[in-house]
Amino acid sequence: MTNEQLAQLIATLISDFIRPNAQQHLESMARLDRIEQLLEGQAEVIAGIDVKLDSSTALLQETIQQQQSNAQQIAQNAEAITRYDARLEETRQLVAKNSSDMARRSQDTDRQIAELSAAGDEQQTKIDQMIGENQAFRESQQTQLAAIIGNARRIDRLEQQAS
Repeated sequence: MTNEQLAQLIATLISDFIRPNAQQHLESMARLDRIEQLLEGQAEVIAGIDVKLDSSTALLQETIQQQQSNAQQIAQNAEAITRYDARLEETRQLVAKNSSDMARRSQDTDRQIAELSAAGDEQQTKIDQMIGENQAFRESQQTQLAAIIGNARRIDRLEQQAS
């Protein structure tokens, strides 16, 4: 082979194989760079998702703790309401008993007032009778006194006539 053939063979080799392979290699490298950039972007997105996932997990744990705290508070409130209902029922029973006692005492008071009123009426009747008897006795005494005075005057006249 001659130099010229060898040069042409080298030129053919370079133009047909090496140059296309080099260009393909450069394109592949460029694609790999783009893929690396895409992968780095994806890695950043995944890292962001991990951060968000961690944040969401923490938020979920806080929510669960808050729900547990709320459940405990609800249980305490329910217990307090139950105690309040029991005290309210006790108060209702006490009010009912007091109302019953007051009604009974009111009836007793009304009965006592009626008895006192009847006794007062009876006393007034007796007083009125005594006043009437006293007036009759007074009139009787006045009549007797007038008779005694009249007799005393007659005796005085008789003694004057006899003397």
